Amino acid sequence: MDKAELRYLQETHPDNYFSNGEAAVVLGVDPSTLREWARTGKLDGVDHFPHPFNGWRYFRAGDIYELRDARNAAEAEVEE
Repeated sequence: MDKAELRYLQETHPDNYFSNGEAAVVLGVDPSTLREWARTGKLDGVDHFPHPFNGWRYFRAGDIYELRDARNAAEAEVEE
């Protein structure tokens, strides 16, 4: 991923949607991890839906940002 793509992900409007791969980059996890979380219900509060034709999952950007911030805050608490 180049700097322009990363900048786009960092500046995406909260009401837009990320693909699974884009959301995984923002969260710093592997796309397969994010798919597993979605499949097993570990994404409470994250609006996501499968595309009606190809089945790909899309995640609301604002929810992904909130999850990222919560995960970062939890990691910071553990480090203290």
